[in-house]
Amino acid sequence: MKDTVKLVITHFFIISTGVLFIISLSNLLFDGNEPLSPELPWQIFLTGILGALPSFLFYFKNEPTKNQFRVRTVIHFIVIETVVMTEGAFFGWYESLIGALVHFVAILAVYLFVWAYSYFMNMHLARDINAAIKRFNEDDEDDEI
Repeated sequence: MKDTVKLVITHFFIISTGVLFIISLSNLLFDGNEPLSPELPWQIFLTGILGALPSFLFYFKNEPTKNQFRVRTVIHFIVIETVVMTEGAFFGWYESLIGALVHFVAILAVYLFVWAYSYFMNMHLARDINAAIKRFNEDDEDDEI
């Protein structure tokens, strides 16, 4: 559970940063003369929190099967899209079907960014753990000789 809480906190910061980046880029490209609302930072934090909490879906007491993990990933993505699209409608982040579609794609981009970050960080961690185990086993073999 401790690892899941760390994952949720990490996702909060990554999601908040990703949303800030997407909004800043969108403002720069499309609405450069329009100032951003003072409520926007709070909306970004709320998005980070609401986007991170569903990561608790990945808390497993036992090692999940590949299918269990895939199903939870799909559910996680649907929950994220639903929550953030609803939040976007509530805060007026989009006003048309095209705006909603762009918003959907932006959420997908942040989602993929978070997954890629998590994947590479976990891959790096696994590599470090395997190297430490190998060194430990080599030291253990040297002690036996």
